[in-house]
Amino acid sequence: MRENDTLERMRRGIAWLLISCLTYTVQAQDHELKSTVEVYQDLQELQRGLRVLYLAAHPDDENTRLISWLENDQHVRTAYLSLTRGQGGQNLIGDEKGDGLGVIRTYELLEARKVDGGEQFFTRAIDFGYSKSAEESFEFWGREQVLQDVVQVIRTYRPHVIITRFPPTRNAGHGHHEASAILAAEAFDLAGDPKLFLRNSSRCNLGPLKYCTTTPPLGGISRSTISRTRH
Repeated sequence: MRENDTLERMRRGIAWLLISCLTYTVQAQDHELKSTVEVYQDLQELQRGLRVLYLAAHPDDENTRLISWLENDQHVRTAYLSLTRGQGGQNLIGDEKGDGLGVIRTYELLEARKVDGGEQFFTRAIDFGYSKSAEESFEFWGREQVLQDVVQVIRTYRPHVIITRFPPTRNAGHGHHEASAILAAEAFDLAGDPKLFLRNSSRCNLGPLKYCTTTPPLGGISRSTISRTRH
């Protein structure tokens, strides 16, 4: 009798174990299993509150080392806003030009953000090749349209800090570069005005915001040369 009771308990135990294993298998299919490193990154994500927007003109203008350092070392949420998609650039490894090249450069940026952890934004500005001045760029783009796009990104992403790669002067060396810095400064001032670009006016309460321009990287990290703060 005792032997039968023991066998019955064993059968029940095995059945319970099989059911538990089956349940775990179903749950494992419904939920992504993460490594220790991924769990650590998720925990760091919970502590993140600061957001930085890096802004320049072309797909190859961003400082990837700075973006990677902010994202992965400082755990600061960081995005790159490229005004254009690089349609007017050079292509030394293929025949694509114009819009076709712009598609390739767009995917290059999206893949780069997968590596450094940042986020990616664009405006409707077209890379039409070398530009002598910001005025020429604005005449081709439509200044108000691109400015509205930059304001929209700021209102949507809500950065605490905006960093530009180039100064808002001819020292930028390219009309698109100069224009990107000018638009960043203007959008910095206008994004909090609910009377402008009403489509996103509900997001105008942005709080403190800092804007700075950087020089090429020193030791991998950019140096701030111009700084403005709005409270």
